[in-house]
Amino acid sequence: MYCPNCGSENKDDAQFCESCGTKLDAIGGDVSSRTKTSQSPPYYQQGPEAKKPSTILIVLGYIFALFGGLIGIVLGLFLYSKNNHEAKTHGRNILLISAVMIVLGVLVSGYLGSTVTNDNYDTSSSSSDSSSSDYSTTSSTGGPVSLVISYSGEWSGAVSDSSGTRSIEGYGDKTINLGNIDGAVAANAQKSDAGSGVLSISLEQNGKTLKKTSTTSEYGLAQISTYLD
Repeated sequence: MYCPNCGSENKDDAQFCESCGTKLDAIGGDVSSRTKTSQSPPYYQQGPEAKKPSTILIVLGYIFALFGGLIGIVLGLFLYSKNNHEAKTHGRNILLISAVMIVLGVLVSGYLGSTVTNDNYDTSSSSSDSSSSDYSTTSSTGGPVSLVISYSGEWSGAVSDSSGTRSIEGYGDKTINLGNIDGAVAANAQKSDAGSGVLSISLEQNGKTLKKTSTTSEYGLAQISTYLD
């Protein structure tokens, strides 16, 4: 005997469906009529609708769910729409796998994009710091060298040359005469406040700028160096 509610097969003398609990004698008639009814499955298990889904289609659905994302969703919806229990089960599974893979893809893409951006920023920062601190040779025409510091606030720093290292400090723009220099010279200046203005320092000789650098960071440090020959 087949249950009129879920289509499950039961014993001929069963009064309730073993799968869904539907009362079987609600069909009406005697046992013989119920037995006759049980000889054929319910109408929705007959005909084209009861045909099992293609195995190839199911396999393709799982493959696209794992690697194709949106195509897997389309195949999953197609299978889920079929009036077949097996098709619906596979369709639901394919939809779930596709949704999970799409979410994971978005998260991984976002993480990789953030990592690449941070790496590029770190690389450019390191290159900038290296170019500011490494010594480079500058041809000198002779004459005194001046350190020019430009900032609207308070600052402090240091100067190093063949004569030694000395501290410097000031407020606003200032030009410091370093005298005649032959060899390496380095200088730095740092903001004493959290201002966002530009602090720049440069080495000049005979009205010509030999080296120049600047910073806009809060408490930013600008440093410069060269070798005069």
